[in-house]
Amino acid sequence: MEILLDGRTDPEVTEVGDSTVTLPDGRRYSAYLMTREELSRIMDRHLVTGESLNGSYFCATDLVVVRNRGVTAMIDVVRDIVETEDIGNLLPRIADDGTRENPTM
Repeated sequence: MEILLDGRTDPEVTEVGDSTVTLPDGRRYSAYLMTREELSRIMDRHLVTGESLNGSYFCATDLVVVRNRGVTAMIDVVRDIVETEDIGNLLPRIADDGTRENPTM
């Protein structure tokens, strides 16, 4: 699993992680991990800027909301998804050509 960070944030307190999950068979999935607090901050900012019907909603195809901040917590969440869920039904797959295939849910 790779998590892209901005380089300024301490990995143990980051609240956002844009990640690529690669399974042993080579399949890759996209996951945008975010704490509830960060999601709330974004929606509050949209309330001021007028985006998303004044902060009434937030959409992201590959969003996984996590309770705890930090890369370690995010890795634990993704590990649980891989081990206990059908990741293909939850997260968009990254095809060999780099395009994203959304889950059918």
